[in-house]
Amino acid sequence: MSVQFSEQKLNRVKELVSHYPDGKQKSALIPVLHLAQEENEGWLSVEWMDYVASLLQVTPIEVYEVATFYTMLNTKPVGKYVFEVCQTGPCMIKGSSDIISYIEEKLSIKPGETTKDGMFTLKTVECLGACGYAPMMQLGKVYKEHLTKEKVDAIIEECRREAQRIMNN
Repeated sequence: MSVQFSEQKLNRVKELVSHYPDGKQKSALIPVLHLAQEENEGWLSVEWMDYVASLLQVTPIEVYEVATFYTMLNTKPVGKYVFEVCQTGPCMIKGSSDIISYIEEKLSIKPGETTKDGMFTLKTVECLGACGYAPMMQLGKVYKEHLTKEKVDAIIEECRREAQRIMNN
């Protein structure tokens, strides 16, 4: 399977690379990987990572190292909605382990797994920089804060309603 960016996305890659001195195009790696992830239903296949390596003129291993290090980059398929629950100290003190356990029970998945219907993925992540709002999670680009079981239920239902709306349109 051959992958490539649209002309519009290629122009965006060129713009990102232009922010860095000649020979330092690797500095654009993370934002370019985000573009690739958007193009591939939220995850980075080996083909996409190799393609990014070729665009930035770096070795594939340099791309793999970055893609596997950062939790916001997914190297396997994920659900339509990814619950990234903070598991560091402040969130744990405020009950994130209980929230993680509740999501596991509610959706019948463990961290790193996706529901059978492909709707939800649960990930545990390190600090998201919102300790004052613990326990919290990131859902796409939105923080969901001061989580309780009731708030988790509402978030799940909100996601299901949104997915249904999208399917009906």
